Amino acid sequence: MAELSAKISAVISNTPKLAEFSSQIQLKMTPDGLQIQIVDDQKRPMFDSGSASVKPYMRDILQEIGLALTDIDNKISLDGHTDQTPYGAGARSYSNWELSADRANASRRELVVAGMPDNKIARVMGLASSVLLDEEHPRSPTNRRISITVMTREAEERLLGPRRADVITETNAAPVQN
Repeated sequence: MAELSAKISAVISNTPKLAEFSSQIQLKMTPDGLQIQIVDDQKRPMFDSGSASVKPYMRDILQEIGLALTDIDNKISLDGHTDQTPYGAGARSYSNWELSADRANASRRELVVAGMPDNKIARVMGLASSVLLDEEHPRSPTNRRISITVMTREAEERLLGPRRADVITETNAAPVQN
């Protein structure tokens, strides 16, 4: 995973389209794997307010990251997050839950367009504002983000079941080491 982190960092630094947005891309090692977070910026949002339509520069970021991840065997988890600004009215209306899930799915589609096999994506979740990045400022734009996690083998087994690891072993794939 450390090698993958270095590779993604190099892609960000050496790709003009990504270098311009490097302040919005955060890499972090977690117990589940390498987490790549693309965070919103007040002056440069990833999506229009209340929309799951991907902005053109966000499309570029996702497609470049997708290209960098295409030769990695590990599964990907994709999460959409919002800030705590309420969206929607009433218990049965479209809310931050649906919005975060729709944005995560829109991001998934961009990764697939970049060449990432659809079966590499293990799960897509909308988390609304349940996992804030900036807890002191729950309405901060940085809480609006997409998290892409390249899962470790242990995380894959824990979250997806042990069959996933058996399939990789049987196909003699070259997995990324944990």
